[in-house]
Amino acid sequence: MTFGPDHYVPVLKVKRGERKAIQRISPIHQSRITPLLEIVERKPPKTLDAHLNTAFTDLAETVRPYSRCFLDVREIAADGQTGAANVFQRASAAGIVFTPVTGISRTADVAPALAHRANGLALRLTRAEFEQGGLTRRINEFLSAHGLAPEQLDLIIDLGGVEDLIVEGVGALTDAFMAEVPDQQRWNTFTVSACAFPKSMGGVQRNSHALAERTDWVAWNNQLYGRRNGLQRLPTFSDCAIQRPEGVEGFDPIRMQVSASVRYTLEEAWLLIKGQSTRSSRPGEQFPALARKLVHGSLNSSFYGPGHCYGCELMQAAADGAPGLGSAEAWRQLGTIHHISVVTQALASLPWP
Repeated sequence: MTFGPDHYVPVLKVKRGERKAIQRISPIHQSRITPLLEIVERKPPKTLDAHLNTAFTDLAETVRPYSRCFLDVREIAADGQTGAANVFQRASAAGIVFTPVTGISRTADVAPALAHRANGLALRLTRAEFEQGGLTRRINEFLSAHGLAPEQLDLIIDLGGVEDLIVEGVGALTDAFMAEVPDQQRWNTFTVSACAFPKSMGGVQRNSHALAERTDWVAWNNQLYGRRNGLQRLPTFSDCAIQRPEGVEGFDPIRMQVSASVRYTLEEAWLLIKGQSTRSSRPGEQFPALARKLVHGSLNSSFYGPGHCYGCELMQAAADGAPGLGSAEAWRQLGTIHHISVVTQALASLPWP
């Protein structure tokens, strides 16, 4: 089960909105996608079993349309090998075709991942590991210690958050990171992942909108695809869709205010549409109003139309008064469907040999 640079690896949290999103991607696009799913951090006093019961609700049905998925448990590293083994055992029992993800600096999930590699093994390299130096040596030591060859692994170069870098900076970081990877042609798959989505919506004024450049995509398209003939190997594109890598597990709705917002992906930017605090105006009123602004109002020129994807279809439905589309979870789902569709279509439109 391999793929090339015309493929897409969206990194998604295993949460209800994201699960529904990837289930509702058009079948036309699903064959070009391998989702990387992250089990989110467990918050005590919730038990591990209860946490995983939530994570695995409908998960097998969610990923069934895909040839496989990557499954990463790094956020529950505090639960040790027990946590990792539990996740991979549950996935196997549910009939999920998954490739476990591990890393050269990890301890909790290495043995469980090696024990569940019927569909391969993924090695996710982090920016912190690159910045520590000696990455080539450490990769080779990991392979040697576990009797592995590059051909047996899917390699994922994870740049992490790059929202503070310009396009050229992302390109330079990617080049330097890739240069530390030995035998680039030998890995089963070769992916570069990054996240340029803003850390928060705090930079957008209340009841207004702003644009944020998709520097992760622009850098891949310009700095990698644009000079693909000069690379050892063109890596597959990966991003975190419309979510930060660290997620929102630290968010406390009791102490922190949240504003209704729409995250809408354009060709080279995100359109960020912000309402006001949900304490002062109910989400069920705000989200339809934001939808009307996008679909029928002043931002209509940015709307792709209801025929673009299921997410856009429901956005127009929300704007036209359909019920059940007035929550942050619903709009995380719709925005994620739209983002994944935009990226997959963009990749498909590029000239490939």
